[in-house]
Amino acid sequence: MKKIFVFIFLILIFTMSFSIKSVIYYTASASNVSIIGDFSDEPIQMEKTNTGLWKKTFELEEGEYKYLFLVDGKEILDYKNTNTVYSNGKLYSLLKIKEEKTYYPSIGDGKVGFIKHERERKYINPVKPGDIYLSIEVQKKDIEDAYFVGNAKVVKKEKLTFDKTELYRFHVKTPANVLRYKFIIKDGENSIEYPNLDYFEFDFNKPIIKYFDVPDWTKGRIYYQIFPERFRNGDKTNDPAYTYEWYGNYTSSSLGSNGFYGGDLKGIIESIEYLKNLGIEAIYLNPIFESVSSHKYDTKDYLRIDSHFGDDKTFIQMVKDLKKNNIKIILDGVFNHTGDEFFAMQDIFRNQKRSKYLDWYFIKKFPVTKSADSYESWWGYADLPKLNLENPEVKAYITTVLGKWMEYGIDGWRLDAVDQVKNSFWENFFYPIVKGINENAVISGEYWKDSTQYFEKPAFDTVMNYLFRDAALGYAKGGSAYNFVKNTNTYLEKYPPQIIHTLWNLLDSHDTPRAITELNDDIDKFKIAVGIQMTFIGAPVIYYGDEIGLTGERDPWCRKPFPWDEEFWNMDIYNYYKSLIKLRKEHEALRYGEYEVIKTKLGALIYRRYTENDEVIIISNSRKIPVKANIELNGDYIDYFTGEKIKTIEKISGLTFRILIRQ
Repeated sequence: MKKIFVFIFLILIFTMSFSIKSVIYYTASASNVSIIGDFSDEPIQMEKTNTGLWKKTFELEEGEYKYLFLVDGKEILDYKNTNTVYSNGKLYSLLKIKEEKTYYPSIGDGKVGFIKHERERKYINPVKPGDIYLSIEVQKKDIEDAYFVGNAKVVKKEKLTFDKTELYRFHVKTPANVLRYKFIIKDGENSIEYPNLDYFEFDFNKPIIKYFDVPDWTKGRIYYQIFPERFRNGDKTNDPAYTYEWYGNYTSSSLGSNGFYGGDLKGIIESIEYLKNLGIEAIYLNPIFESVSSHKYDTKDYLRIDSHFGDDKTFIQMVKDLKKNNIKIILDGVFNHTGDEFFAMQDIFRNQKRSKYLDWYFIKKFPVTKSADSYESWWGYADLPKLNLENPEVKAYITTVLGKWMEYGIDGWRLDAVDQVKNSFWENFFYPIVKGINENAVISGEYWKDSTQYFEKPAFDTVMNYLFRDAALGYAKGGSAYNFVKNTNTYLEKYPPQIIHTLWNLLDSHDTPRAITELNDDIDKFKIAVGIQMTFIGAPVIYYGDEIGLTGERDPWCRKPFPWDEEFWNMDIYNYYKSLIKLRKEHEALRYGEYEVIKTKLGALIYRRYTENDEVIIISNSRKIPVKANIELNGDYIDYFTGEKIKTIEKISGLTFRILIRQ
C-alpha cells in the first residue's frame, strides 16, 4: 500500500514534498474542504493545519484515481495537476500512483529529495517588523547550496547539519512592509526556484507567526542566584522564633524545609557592594513571599513579603539600591501550586462544599483534608495543592500579583516547574500580561530538557539551561570535547537564534549538588567548568557561594548559609571568578559574539567567540593527557592569565584552561 498526501493551500504555500505525490489548489479562503474521488463513496473531510493548508492522508495502491476538491460545497479541479480525465459527463483531475524507487541523496546529481519551508518558527521566525529569520530544510548531503532572493538584505547565512537533514537559515532585514522572497536550490546543473511560479510573502503588518524579540539587556548578562534564607542575616529582629547558628554544625534537619538561619532582604541590601565588586549585573531570588518553610515554594500569600525576610518597605529599598548599582532583580514565581496555608485552600478546609474557592483547585473528594487523596498536588505533596490556572478568578489574582511587584520595579520572573502547567497558560496569559506591563521584563522558565516548545508562540524569553549544565559538567569530569560540542549544539542549533545569548547557563542551583562537589572537589576540573561557563554563548548564572568554593550535595546540603567570614573562602576560586567576570564584561565577543568550534580532539576543546571588532579564543583540556594541536593563529594574541604573546597553539596540556585575546 502507498501513502499519498493531498494538500490544499488556502493562503500561501509553505511546504512541498518531493518524496510523496502532492495535489495543490489555491484559493483566497475556505471554511470547509473535502475531497471526492473514486477511492471513496462519500466526500472525505480534509484537516486544516496550522500551516494554512488542508491535508488528508490516504493509503492507495498503485493505479490511477479521479478526484475533485469540494470547497465550501463547490466542486473544483486541482489546477496544479495537468493530468485530467473526462468521465460520466464531468472533468476530473487524475492522480497517478506509481511504485517509487528508494531515493538516495547525493550532492551534485541534480536531484532534490525534498524542500521544507513551513509555517512554524523553525522556518519563519519574525523578531520584529523588518527583522526575520527564514529557513529551508533539505535532506542531508543532497544539495550543493541554497540562496535567498527577495526584497531584503541578508545579514547572515548559516548552514546547520542534523542527523538526517540540513537547515539553511537566512537572517534578513528589510524596510518593506511586505517581504516577497524565494529560495534558489543549487545542485549539479540544476537550479530550483522555490516556489517556482511566484514568491512567498510575509506581511509585517499582519504576521502569521508572532513576533519574538527579547530584551537586549538580558543578552550575555551575568546573573547571581540567591537563596534568601541562607544568604545573609541583616536584621536579627525579624528572625524566626528558633534559628540555627550560622556557622554551626549543619545537619539535614537544620538545612531542610523547617530549618531557619535568619537570612533576609536587609542582608541582601548589605551585600550589594559585595555583588558589585564581584561584577554581578542581575540577581535572581528564590521565593520571598509569605510561607511557612525556609524555601518558600509553599506560598501562603503572594502579595506579602515573608515577615522573616522584611516587608514592602524593605523590598522597595532593596530594589532602589540595586538599581543604583545597575543590578537587575528577578523574582521567583510559583504559580503551578500554592501552599496549603494559602487563603483559598484554608477556606476550602473550613467551608468544604460551601467554599467559593472550590474551583481554584482540583478537589477529588469530600471532606477535604490535608491529604493528596483529597486534591491534586505537586508530586503528591499535600502541602502543595495544584492551582486551577484555567479559572478566571485565579488568573485575576495572578494578574494582581504580577502588577504589584512589577510596579515596584522588578525586572522579570523566573517561573518554577513550568512543565507542570499547560503551555497555553504561559503563551496566552502570562507572557502577554508581563510584556504588557513591561516589554523589557525577562521571563525565564525552569525546564530541565529541550525547551523548543516554549519558544514557538512564545512563552518565555529564556530558560534555566540545564542542558548546558549537563554538557559542561560532563566535559569537566573528563568527557570528550566532541560530546560537549554535540550536546550543546542540540539546543544552539534548535532554539530561535535571537534567544541564544539570553539562555541562563548554570552549573548548579538550589535543586542540584554544588558543581565543585559534583566534580569531587577537584579545583582544576571546577575551574574548567567555570571557565567554560564564563566564556560560552549565553548568560552565566552563578549560584550563591560557588565563587568562594562553597560545597554541598543535593538539597538540602546545597543550601548552606553563605560564610561571610573570609577565613572560610577559597580565595583562589574567588579571584578566578572575579577575573573571568571582569574579562567577560570587557569583551563584547564574550557577551554578544558568535561562537565557532575550532578543534575537538579527545579532551581538548578549542573554540572562539568573536564580533567584527573583537575575538577571544578558548583552549581547554578536560583530561590529564596532553594533546597536540599545531594550529597557526591568524593574528597576534595574548594569553589572558600569563600575558604571554601567542602565535601558535602547539600542545594543550592536561587539565588546563586558557584564554587568548586578539590584539
